[in-house]
This record gives sequence, structure tokens and C-alpha cells, in this order.
Amino acid sequence: MRKHLITAAVLASGAAATSAFAADLGADTTVGGVAFLDVSNISLQQQQANGTYKDVNPSGTGFDVKRFYLIVDHKFNDTWSANLTTDAQFSTAGTTTVLTNTTGGTASVISTQTTSGGVSEMFVKKLYLQGKFSDAFVIHAGSYDMPWIPYVESMYGYRYVEKLVADRLGFGNTTDWGLNATGALANNKFNYSVSVVDGGGFKNPTRTKYVDFEGRLGFKPIEWLTIAVGGYSGHLGQITTSNNGFPTNNASRLDGAVAVNYKGFRLGVEYIDAKDYKTVNSVAASVYGTSSVVNTATIAPPSDEADGFSAFTSYAFLKQWSVFARYDDIKLSKDVAPNLKDQFFDLGVSYKPIPAVDVALVYKNEKVTDGSDAISGADAGSSYTIGGVNGTTNGKFSEIGIYLQYRF
Repeated sequence: MRKHLITAAVLASGAAATSAFAADLGADTTVGGVAFLDVSNISLQQQQANGTYKDVNPSGTGFDVKRFYLIVDHKFNDTWSANLTTDAQFSTAGTTTVLTNTTGGTASVISTQTTSGGVSEMFVKKLYLQGKFSDAFVIHAGSYDMPWIPYVESMYGYRYVEKLVADRLGFGNTTDWGLNATGALANNKFNYSVSVVDGGGFKNPTRTKYVDFEGRLGFKPIEWLTIAVGGYSGHLGQITTSNNGFPTNNASRLDGAVAVNYKGFRLGVEYIDAKDYKTVNSVAASVYGTSSVVNTATIAPPSDEADGFSAFTSYAFLKQWSVFARYDDIKLSKDVAPNLKDQFFDLGVSYKPIPAVDVALVYKNEKVTDGSDAISGADAGSSYTIGGVNGTTNGKFSEIGIYLQYRF
């Protein structure tokens, strides 16, 4: 739901005061937005070597604005249109150092980025030109939705409460820079999406040595049933001319999903198998998150695989009220640290007072066993680490709070 906003035209005129002219939004341009907010209490506990648990950040009670998207759409004609979607998040980082590997395996600094830290930062999530030549063939050039994660989000329905498993565990991007083709055929019984991208995600639009590929095929044999398969292959934007001769792995992902949406009842299952995305830094520590694509000129990255499933359900028992639940069970490192595992569930009740607003009372619980992993979620800082102090200890997370989605 997006409105034509006179205010946006006024702001655009003010911003362009030093230019020769200001842009006129006109009838073919719409401006809208989406915000994810929550107030909750988090308990994150790390198991120590002696078996006791210790509270760690971000434990406590607080208010978050996790995401704010500002969306601008413009239609040139019946074929061509464009979209700009900005994203905002809170950043606590003051300095980011980027390392590259040199011959002999010694890491050297190639760039250091200094930010103010502790501020809300805005960046481009989507920026694309669209050409719609038919329902069966639509092209997008720029930063656009990847074929898999946004598609399953549409079946799931509760993105404002929690990211999907590939997104939150770092096995995929929601958008990326490149070329995409989508379409629907046979009276919408079949749909597809294919992307050729840089591989580093929408936050990293840099040139890489090779492009990556992701695709999806969806099938709706009947209106209330969706079946989809997908896959990814590439180097995640990590291979450049400086490390092109290093030993590398190829990151690949296989996806499958089945979902039912019938008279207010939703039930879905997603399966994921991600090979050579990430691994642990050592078996003893079992700290997950080290790249499994490229290491050094002399040391090949270990091959590693993660797989598991996510099951979600919801039921709209009244026009404005729904209950929902989800369970994820993922083996993070089947080849290097096979006991490292992440289990997550949530449940809640949601209320829609007006079409533009969703409010949910949510309880979340998560456990990482025999190691630790950085999870993309929990608070406005975008990620947190859950797990024990070594490869034989655990971490546990719980949260209860009010989540809100607002669209305009």
C-alpha cells in the first residue's frame, strides 16, 4: 500500500535547491515505506567451561527499529519502470578493516573504513530498471530481489517477526546487483526467477572476478498449494583478481519448499542444503562463520556443508486476529564440526487494527549446541553471537516482546 505524497515532492524540491530545477514526482511516481519495530526483553546466556551460564549482550529490555524501507516507484510507460528502495539500520561499528591474503598466507590490510559508530545508517537495498514485455518475461537490471528468499517470505507472512533461515544464518541474500528475469506462465500455474549477480549482496556492489547464479521454479497445481525448488552457485563476491589463483571452493545451495494457504490457514516447510558457504575457525572452538570459499594462497579452505529445515504455520481465527508458530532445525557444520547445531522456534498472536499495521505478541527461543554462531537478528545492531565458550558448550537465547510492522 503506497500513497502519492505531496510531502515527498516538497522534500525533493528542498533537497535540490542548489540545482537548476527540482524533480516533479507527478502521477506516475509513488512513495511509500515499511518499518519493523519492537519492544522486548532478551535473555542471551553463554555456557562457560565449568557448565554454568553467564548473561551476555544484548540481554536486557529495550526498543528497536530494526528496519525502515523508503520505497520510490516510477512508471515511464506500460513497459518500463524503475524502483529505489533505501534501507536503514543501526550501526555500532567504528572501524572496519578489510584483509586480503598474500603469497605465503600472511594477511595484509588493503582498506580501513572509519564510521562514526552508534548511528543509524541508510543505504540502497534496491535500485533497478524494469522492463515488462509480458507476464511471462520481465527483466530487472540493478539491485533486485533474489529468486528464493523473498519468494518464500511471501508464503511465510511474518518477515517482520523473524527472517527466514537462509537469511538469518547467512546462506543467502535478499537482493543483489546484477540482472534478473522473472515470469509467470500457464495461467500462473508456473513461475520462475533467474538472477546473474555479483554475489556479495546489496551492501557490496563491487566488481568480482566471476558472477554468481541463482534460480527458482514455482508450481501452483491448485490455487492454495505452492511447490518450489531453487538453487545457487558461485563465489559470494569473494574472488577478485588479487586472489584469483588461490585454491577455492564453490558455494552452492539447494532449496525446496511446499506451502498451503487455505481459508486463513497457512502451513509450510522449507528445506535448505548449503555447501561451502561457511565453516568453523577450528574444531576445538567451533566458532562458526569463517568463509569456506577462499582462504590463503597456500591453504585451501575446508569444505563444509549445512542443512536442515524450517516449518511454519499460522491461522487467522478472526478477521483481524491470527496465531502463528515456526520451528527451525539446522546442522551448521556437517563435515568439520558435526555436533554444531542451531535450533530455533517462535510462537505468537498477531492483530491488525488497520490494514497498514500489524502488531504481534511474540515469544522466541533458540539454542546453539557444541559451539557458537553469529545470528542475523535479535536487536537493532543486526546480529548477535549465541553459543558456548568452546566446542563442547552451548548457548541459549530467549525473547518476549511486542513486534510491529507499519506500512504507508
